[in-house]
Amino acid sequence: MRRAWILAAALCWMLGGLCPDSWGAERKLLIAVLDYVTWHDLLSGDADTPTLSHLAENGAVGMMCVRTGRGGGGGYLTIGGGSRASVSGRSTRRNLEGYAFQASERRDTIPASRAFRAYTGWPTGDNAIVHLGIGELLRQNAGVPYPLRLGLLGGTLRRSGLRVACIGNADTPSGVHREAVCIGMDEQGMVELGDVGAGLLRRNHSLPYRLTTDVERLLSVFHRAADVVVLELGETSRAEEYSQLMPPGAARSARLRAIERADLMLGRVVERLAIEDWAVLVITPNIRQPDPGEVLAALTPVVFFRHGKEPGLLASPSTGGGHFAHRLGLVLNTDIAPTVLDYFDLEPPPDVIGQPVARRAPAGDHLARLHFDVVRHDRVEFSRRQLFRVFPVVAAVALWASAFLLVIRDHAPPWARAVARGLLLAVISIPPAMLLVALRPLSAVETAAAAIAGALAIAFIGSWITGWRSGHVLPALVLVGLLAYDLLRGQGMLAWSPLSYSVAGGARFYGIGNEYAGALLGAGLIAASGLLSRRERAAWGEGFAAGLVLVGLVAVIGCPAWGANLGMALGCAIGFAVFALYLWRSRPTGRQLVGALVLALAIAAAVVAVGMFLQGGEGSHIGRWFSRLRSHGWTALAEVAVRKLSMNWLLVRVSLWTEVAVAGLGVLAAAVLARPRSLLSELKDRIWLTPAVLACLAGAAASFLLNDSGILGAALTLLYGAGSLAYVGLAEPPAKPKEAPRS
Repeated sequence: MRRAWILAAALCWMLGGLCPDSWGAERKLLIAVLDYVTWHDLLSGDADTPTLSHLAENGAVGMMCVRTGRGGGGGYLTIGGGSRASVSGRSTRRNLEGYAFQASERRDTIPASRAFRAYTGWPTGDNAIVHLGIGELLRQNAGVPYPLRLGLLGGTLRRSGLRVACIGNADTPSGVHREAVCIGMDEQGMVELGDVGAGLLRRNHSLPYRLTTDVERLLSVFHRAADVVVLELGETSRAEEYSQLMPPGAARSARLRAIERADLMLGRVVERLAIEDWAVLVITPNIRQPDPGEVLAALTPVVFFRHGKEPGLLASPSTGGGHFAHRLGLVLNTDIAPTVLDYFDLEPPPDVIGQPVARRAPAGDHLARLHFDVVRHDRVEFSRRQLFRVFPVVAAVALWASAFLLVIRDHAPPWARAVARGLLLAVISIPPAMLLVALRPLSAVETAAAAIAGALAIAFIGSWITGWRSGHVLPALVLVGLLAYDLLRGQGMLAWSPLSYSVAGGARFYGIGNEYAGALLGAGLIAASGLLSRRERAAWGEGFAAGLVLVGLVAVIGCPAWGANLGMALGCAIGFAVFALYLWRSRPTGRQLVGALVLALAIAAAVVAVGMFLQGGEGSHIGRWFSRLRSHGWTALAEVAVRKLSMNWLLVRVSLWTEVAVAGLGVLAAAVLARPRSLLSELKDRIWLTPAVLACLAGAAASFLLNDSGILGAALTLLYGAGSLAYVGLAEPPAKPKEAPRS
């Protein structure tokens, strides 16, 4: 019997050996850190990088968003924690994130291990590396309104029986730079194996920073016995620190030569590995400063090479990459930790907010597709920065000018009314024009020219076909139609519109952002008010059709398969509910209004729930949030509320969209207080405009309160509501009745 058991065990072992994927313990991973470089540097051909080129050509590549943190710095901490971390500039140390040492290195006349124990009270045991800044890092990142555990990746690997090593540093004469330790350390700031000491460096006076990595020394301390090795190549980090001291041409040359030295170092390491067992993950935690005349989106290179796997583009559920084809090639820095854990078949802890990445095969060459997207992202980001400096200012000026003209009422000169009306039309025509320019890749100049031309064309056509009286309706109709079509057909226009969410900013990556969701709310209400017949009560069929369309818009905004914006879906549901109530009651009561709002919220929640069920629940950030709500209870809800309030308050103070929202409220106040005769006359003929404007006000307030950047959605909603009201009110006033001649 015993012999039979032995034979069975041997057979199972032999069969398991036939399947490499079953060798969980045999898998090894090299995480190479090549900081402060871009895909432009690597794909330009100006640097000789045979190792990186081989890994990119035969592996999966992508662009990594590195601005998911709460402030400057913290890129390495974010990768190691799997959640957004930051480093304050008020640290008592010059470089807190990189303040790590060999346990035997002397700091302040004592070994770093003794200093670590004095600071933390934790014994170092046999750990090779300690992070002396861990205490301050923990304090700076305490109390954040979302899950965060520094050192989560290293700690999870260690508790799973895997050995982690950190090797290399990026020290310069001005200070220590061992930031890569933050990727491999555990929650107590310790790493079991490796060498990050100053002994890895040698002098090179031909370099501006006079230090370079001693490759032979680095190879001698490389821990092939470790399961995960974090390799700090260092050269590009040193070049970036000293780039501001050099002329632009010299700085670029120094960066390219640093990339070549790092590539050579990486090649020497990789050639010593059994590549069948080792995967190589190359990451860039921080974006470098752009060269003069260069515009960079905050997207850095990431390469994941696994022997025997087909090349392709990386995709992440965090950016919709697995569901929306246009997000192919885009991942987040918070995705690195769960990707590493997934590589070892480990379940990411609930504190991780990222998702494991996967490879997808694009149509055509994957590197050519990547290069195309890199260039387009840079152009769109540049256009977005310029647009967000100009568009809110022009919109606020147009609204304030209109409010002033409404106040002075009939005394406003005709030319001023005409100019203000034309400017209002152009402003509300910009959002649909910005969707249309996203249909083709354009340069920044071409984007601006096409957007202006498109906005003027939409404004002119809308005015011309309505006899210059209802020009505000067509821009709203065009926007609603374009957004509904794009959300249902793949979101290609939203992905590349300069007015849409900023991928480089790390706020949103698919679906509809607060900018266009707010515009859709306002435009949908204005379009409905313009299409309804001019009767005091809508016919049953007309009211039912309008309500059905508005519910459909809420569905495409909130459904995880389409818009995936829960806050704006609720805001739209409230705004549309107020308008729908007027379809059935000319003077609704307060009780009816509350009932309509409750019903609207229930419909929006049902739409989201159905979408989550059909998509599998965890396929979107909404689904993951509900999952966290189930596991953590009301704490998760409180975390979201605090985050939304803090972000909203920040944006209210610094965003130009605040000026647009205030200007929109100024228009509404001017209309109510001044009651210009031309506006009152027009409102009698356009009986659905007043309910639409009231619904815009309610929807804007809800959108502001329910979103972490709600001021954007609220401002664009008010732009359509107040802008349309001002456009109508600035029409030529009706002629005064002639007095009867006296006898």
